[in-house]
Amino acid sequence: MNNSKGFTLVELMAVVAIVSVLATVALSAYTDYVIRSKVSEGMSFMAEAKTSVSEYYYTNKTLPTSNQQAGLPTIEDYNKHDFIRRLELTTATPGIITVTFKLPGSSSDGKQLQMTPLTRDGLISWKCLPPEENGISRNRVPPNCRG
Repeated sequence: MNNSKGFTLVELMAVVAIVSVLATVALSAYTDYVIRSKVSEGMSFMAEAKTSVSEYYYTNKTLPTSNQQAGLPTIEDYNKHDFIRRLELTTATPGIITVTFKLPGSSSDGKQLQMTPLTRDGLISWKCLPPEENGISRNRVPPNCRG
């Protein structure tokens, strides 16, 4: 009688294949999680800008057309942060806050997210969506920004 102990080569290869599949799925989910956490930094800067734009609107009854007018740092000043390349108020449509992300090595690098002010009866509310052109993927932004 030959009592061999241990695993066969086929059994070991099956385990390696299963672990590889699980690692691939986990890595993808982890990468999305990391990018979403970095996008949240941009959201915090957008919240600051929303406050400035709202204050300007309630004071002047019009929306600001530049960072300077809203009392925000210059567009270039935001590049010093880890995950934000720029935050700017658009001049074409007053009050729209656009943040451009700095996420090297990912498909979200250089992509944008916008907060659009909606004014009605002297009040201001906000809509958050990635722009049609050059917008960050909707699955990488908070649920309230997915439209």
